[in-house]
Amino acid sequence: MFTKNLAHGWHQTKRVMGDAWHGATKLAAQFDSGMKVGRRLLASVAPIFDQLGGSQHLKPIMTGLTAYDKGKSEVMTGYNNVQNHYNRIRRQVPELEL
Repeated sequence: MFTKNLAHGWHQTKRVMGDAWHGATKLAAQFDSGMKVGRRLLASVAPIFDQLGGSQHLKPIMTGLTAYDKGKSEVMTGYNNVQNHYNRIRRQVPELEL
C-alpha cells in the first residue's frame, strides 16, 4: 500500500512540475515574441526620430533592449543546464519514468 501511495504521489508531483515547466516556457516564448515585434517596430520608427531630431529618446530604449538580450542569454544558459541535467537523470535512472 505504501509503495502504491508513493508511486501515485510521485506521478502527481511529476505532472504538476511538468505543467508548471511547460507553462513557464510558453509564457517566456510569448514574451520573447513580443520583444521581437517591439524591436522591429522600434527599428521601423527610428528613422522618423532621427529625422525629427529626437533620437536621444531612443537611447534608454536601446539600453533596455541590450539588458534584455543579456538577461535572455543568461536565462537560456540556465534553461540548457536544466535540460542537460534532466536528460542525464532520465538516462541514468530510467525507473523514474521521467
